Amino acid sequence: MAFLARILRIVLWLVIATWLGRKLLGWLFNPGNKREVSPASPLASKPLYRDPWCGTHVSSEISFPLEQGAQLFHFCSAECRERYRASQRRAAGG
Repeated sequence: MAFLARILRIVLWLVIATWLGRKLLGWLFNPGNKREVSPASPLASKPLYRDPWCGTHVSSEISFPLEQGAQLFHFCSAECRERYRASQRRAAGG
């Protein structure tokens, strides 16, 4: 009986230590400044555009736009925009 009690005590401490460890790691690596977009948020109702270079979806408010002819492309970063431009120049032979 004492052996079983000792095993249960060890299991209980392991569960508590695991829970505390996860809480501590979550607190360290996610300090709470994570911004979640709720359905009432202005960003939630805005359309998203697919970056033609990397495939990331991005809002027009924070995108890096590129107008080519009659088309407007939205990029997630200036780097993706420049890579896309360079690939278009290479494809056009110039």
